[in-house]
Amino acid sequence: MLPQLSALAWFHTLGSLPAVPIGLILLLMHGRINPATRLGKAYLAFMFVGAISAVFVIKSPPGAAIAALSLISLTVGASVGYIRPLARYRWPIETIALSISYFTLLLPSITETLTRLPAGDPIASGVEDSLVIGFQLSLLVLLVLGITLQFLSRRRRQSAAVLV
Repeated sequence: MLPQLSALAWFHTLGSLPAVPIGLILLLMHGRINPATRLGKAYLAFMFVGAISAVFVIKSPPGAAIAALSLISLTVGASVGYIRPLARYRWPIETIALSISYFTLLLPSITETLTRLPAGDPIASGVEDSLVIGFQLSLLVLLVLGITLQFLSRRRRQSAAVLV
């Protein structure tokens, strides 16, 4: 049995769902979410569908804050390359912003999955459940580690290029 959702909530869920594997593929293939690639453009499109529809679906203040952070990080990550004064900082701003966008995708996805599925007998009792909080904190740690690894990897590649 599927959870009870409005048509808009289903649109939001199904519209943003493809961004989960696409973001993971991009991180594994490129070490970052690169919006210049075809998959990167698809990621941005699905994320914008999810982030914009979230504004109309989410009712709780924490959820609304995550939706706003998602929209802001997506907009910054997608547009920084077009803002001439920021061009020299494109890579770090884009990398951080799009990493945050992936975090804002996974955070409510995991929370909703744990608190809604299986329908009628969800894994977690609510957002205050220690399992949910543990997953949320783990995602935050992964975000910080992921951004750090992206910067270290870039520094290593730049150092190797100088030596060649």
